[in-house]
Amino acid sequence: ETVKQSEPEEKSEEKAEEKAQVIIDGGQVVDSIAKALRAAGLEGTGVGVTWDRGTVRLTGSVVDSDWKASVTNVVTEIEGVETVENQLKIEPQKIPYRVLVSLAVVTDPLVTREFINRLRSDVATVIERSIGETWTTRVEINDWLLPTSVAGLDRLTAESLHSRYQDTAWDRVMLVTVSRTGARFDLAGRTVDMATRSMALPRQRTEYDRRGLAAQVGRLVRDMFSATVEITVGGAKEVEVRMRAGEFPVADPDSTQLKPGDLLEPFLRYRNRKTHQVERVQPLTWTYLKVSELKRAVARCEVATALRNPLQGGGRGVELMAAGIDPTLSSTRLTLVPRGNLSRPLIGHRVVVLSKRLTKKAASTAAPDEGIREANEEKKKRAESPPPRRLLSDRSGRVEIVVDDKLPLVWMYVMSGSSVLARVPFVPGRESETTLLLPNDSARLGVEGHVTRLEGELIETVARRAVHMALATRSAEAEPPDWVKVDSHLTAIDELPTFRIFEEQIDGIEFPAVQSAQTIGNRVAVNRIRTLCRDARALLAKHLDEAKIREFKSKIEDIRKSTPATSTPAKAKSKN
Repeated sequence: ETVKQSEPEEKSEEKAEEKAQVIIDGGQVVDSIAKALRAAGLEGTGVGVTWDRGTVRLTGSVVDSDWKASVTNVVTEIEGVETVENQLKIEPQKIPYRVLVSLAVVTDPLVTREFINRLRSDVATVIERSIGETWTTRVEINDWLLPTSVAGLDRLTAESLHSRYQDTAWDRVMLVTVSRTGARFDLAGRTVDMATRSMALPRQRTEYDRRGLAAQVGRLVRDMFSATVEITVGGAKEVEVRMRAGEFPVADPDSTQLKPGDLLEPFLRYRNRKTHQVERVQPLTWTYLKVSELKRAVARCEVATALRNPLQGGGRGVELMAAGIDPTLSSTRLTLVPRGNLSRPLIGHRVVVLSKRLTKKAASTAAPDEGIREANEEKKKRAESPPPRRLLSDRSGRVEIVVDDKLPLVWMYVMSGSSVLARVPFVPGRESETTLLLPNDSARLGVEGHVTRLEGELIETVARRAVHMALATRSAEAEPPDWVKVDSHLTAIDELPTFRIFEEQIDGIEFPAVQSAQTIGNRVAVNRIRTLCRDARALLAKHLDEAKIREFKSKIEDIRKSTPATSTPAKAKSKN
C-alpha cells in the first residue's frame, strides 16, 4: 500500500518538472501557438502573441467575435498556457478577405497538366497585382467539379458548398471552369459567400488568346467578388457602413470594393452567445443600400426599403451586415400572390415601375397612372425623370421587370383598383424568378365595387331630382301656374332615394367587409374600407342634403301663396 501511494506522487512530480521545462521555454510555446493558429486557418488575422510565465497576451485585430473566440480557444489548448489575456480588437477594416480560387480546367492534348499549373501560378500573380493586400488568396486546382463547365456550376447549391468548406477559414470560394473549343477558351465562374451562406449566379467569359487567358480569369474573379460591410450607424433614410479590408489600398482602381452608386443588400447574422458561431443568416427583404459617399473604410449609404425602420440595429448576438449585389440577368419575372392564399395569383393588376419613390400624397391618389398632383417645381423635376413603365400581370400573376443599366434600383407600385396595394424597391436581374406577397385586397375591392355602384345610383338620383325641381319651378312660374304638374313633380322628388336609404346600404356594405378583413389580420384593408365608406357618406351628404329640398319646397309654397286663386288650365278646359 505504501508503494502504491508513492507512485502517483512520483508521476505527478515528473509531470510538474516536464511542464516547468515547457513553461520556461517561452519561444517554444509561442511557436506552438503560431502552428496551432495556422492549422486552424487563423493565420493572417493580425494576431500578436506574447508569453510571460504561463500567461499569453493576444493583441492585434480580428474580423469578428467568432474569430476572437476561436483564437482564444486554440491558444487555451496549448501546453504551457495557463491563462489567456485576450486584447484582440474587432477591426474588420484592417483584415483582408480570405479568398480561395478553385480552378477547374478541362485537359486535352494542348491543355496539359504543365499548362494548368502554369495557368494557376499566373492567375495568382494577376490577382495579387490587381487586388493587392485586400485579399489573402490561394489558387488551387479543382479535381472534383463535373462537368467542368457552366452546366456543372449550375448544378451546385449553396448548402452543398457550405458543407464542403464550412470547416475552412475562407470568406469567399470562387469556382472557375476553363474549357477549350478549337481556339476559343470558355470561362465560367460562381462565388460562394461564406458570410451570407449564399451563392451568386454564374458569370461567363470568352478568350481566344492563350497568352491572355490568365488575365481574363483574373478579371472574371475580380468581377465575381462582392463586398461585405458592417452597418455601424442605422437610420430610416441613411446608414453608415464599415468595409472589410477597407484600410488597404487597391493596386487597380477597377478592383475597388465599392464606388458611389453601388448597391448592397442588408442581412442579419445570428450568433450563438456562448460559442459565437454563426447559427443562421436572415436577409432583409425588399431593402437595399445605395452607396452615396466613400471615405477609406467608411461609406454612407441611402436606404431604400418597403419596411418600417429595418436598420435600427441588432440585439445581443445579432450582427447587422450587408453584401454587395450585381445583377447578371437581363430581367426577373415577378409573381404577385396574396398572403394566405398562394394558389390564387393576382391577375390583371397594374404594376408601375418608377425611378424613385413617390410622395405619400402622390401614392395615395394612385398617381402612377393618373398623373402626379404636384406643384409646378415638382412637375418640372418629374418631367426630367425617366418615364414610368406600366405593366399588367398575366393569367399567372406574373410581370417581367427588365434590367435598365441606368436604373439598377427601381420602385414598383402594385395597384389594386385605385389604391396602391404595395410600394417596394427592387433590383431586377439577380434571380430569374421571385415572388411578392401582397395583402389580400378582396374585401376592399368588393367594397370599392359596391361604392362605385352606389355612386352611379347617386348620380342618377341627383340628375332626376334636378330635372323635377326645374320642371316644378317652370310650372309654378308659368302664366297661369300649373299646380297639378307642380304637385306631380314634388311627389316624384319625394319618391327618390334619400340620404338615409343610401346610408343604410353603405352600413350594410362596410360592416361585413371590415369583419372579413379583421379576420385575416389585414389592418391596411380595414382602414381603406373605412376610408372608402367615409368618403362615400360625405359625398351623399353633399348631394342629398335634405335642407336643400325643404328650401326648394318652401320656395314653391311661397309662389303658390303669392299667386291669385284661379282655375287651373285643366279645369278651364273641362268647363269649355
